[in-house]
Amino acid sequence: MVDCFIKDTCKIYDSEQDSCPYINSEVKPCMRQYKINYLLDQALLSDAQKTRKALLLDVNKIDLQAFTDLNIIKNNIVSFAKNGDNIYIYSRIPGNGKTSWAIKLIQSYINRIWAESKLTCRVLFINVPKFLLSLKASISNQNDYIDHINAYVNSADIVVWDDIGTKVATEFEHEHLLSLIDSRLLDNKSNIFTSNIVPNELSSFVGDRLASRIINTSKTIEFLGADKRGLKLK
Repeated sequence: MVDCFIKDTCKIYDSEQDSCPYINSEVKPCMRQYKINYLLDQALLSDAQKTRKALLLDVNKIDLQAFTDLNIIKNNIVSFAKNGDNIYIYSRIPGNGKTSWAIKLIQSYINRIWAESKLTCRVLFINVPKFLLSLKASISNQNDYIDHINAYVNSADIVVWDDIGTKVATEFEHEHLLSLIDSRLLDNKSNIFTSNIVPNELSSFVGDRLASRIINTSKTIEFLGADKRGLKLK
């Protein structure tokens, strides 16, 4: 069985025979897989997050409009990045696809730009709670995770800020996030925010200035569906 995370979108992979000429080849590597994997690593996606997954609508299709809007963005993701567009995907209900959609969007972007891209960091996936905890730890000890983000957060084409507002941030955390996000917005760089906080309550968690910048520059997309963690994807 071919074990390749890009086989579902690869024109070389033979789905009927479940075969690929590059697998176990000693002649030459698959450049597409190599470059996409490199770009996903630079994005700080885990091996599990690299895998392309189907996303489920509830039976009542309550999130059909959200899925439709996000599919339009996915199909035009290169223009989304070039235009410096931003989206805020939110829901009070956890586990209903916000992060999965954010990952799907950056996977789509990498899948479109890999051939012309240099081996550098083009997108970043930043889990905000992890980032803030690592930031605090980096004050006294060097932290490779923070170093990587600091090196590329201003230049990456798209940054995902996942689970922003999960906890009430300290003044130091407010100011640091504000500085990074504000810099990207001023440079017309694209951002994808995911959160369990509705827009008019975000300021209570990230401060008025940062909340204003996020909400006033982003298209807001709300998910209303049920928690789908643990469900078998079709």
